[in-house]
Amino acid sequence: VARDKQLLPQGDWLIWLILAGRGFGKTRTGAEAVRELVDAGRISQIGLIARSAAEIRDVMVEGPSGILSVYPSAYRPTYEPSKRRITWGNGAVAHTYSADEPDQLRGPQHDFIWADEIAAWPYRETWDNAMFGLRVGMARVIATTTPKPKALLRELIAAQSTHVTRGATAENMANLSETFRRLVVAKYAGTTLGRQELGGELLDETP
Repeated sequence: VARDKQLLPQGDWLIWLILAGRGFGKTRTGAEAVRELVDAGRISQIGLIARSAAEIRDVMVEGPSGILSVYPSAYRPTYEPSKRRITWGNGAVAHTYSADEPDQLRGPQHDFIWADEIAAWPYRETWDNAMFGLRVGMARVIATTTPKPKALLRELIAAQSTHVTRGATAENMANLSETFRRLVVAKYAGTTLGRQELGGELLDETP
């Protein structure tokens, strides 16, 4: 069952920025949002962007919380990694892009973008090119990321068109492994790194 913070926000927003700690459920939130909007016929030209091609495949698409996982097997869209494409039965299509190749986003246009871990992207140009292509239909973005002290995040937080959702690892603790709770949460809770990676805080400096 989705928590309130994992539901699509109401109102007039361009970017839904989810700043949250590891294990909060950011990937599941992004995947479920794509499914909801595709199944409702609200989006059909989708861009999926992650730090690398491997992360798109292993996290956003085929991962345990990725797009394919939120569909029953009989209704899953068709994923063609060689074509960097996902196709749904209702005609919606998603193309995948790696953030380390910003020129991939020169030209394509989308009505919706899911941008994952934007704080870890190597080039600001990737984000800018994605925004230039957001020129049809719904024209909205979900950006999911663990926060890091990056200028892009601060700009998005300050923008009136951004809906910001903040979250911590602790909010999803019931769905995390005992090993993770004992070895990771217990070790880093209360530390500066833990405030960022678990608490989802945007800090000025990270040691």
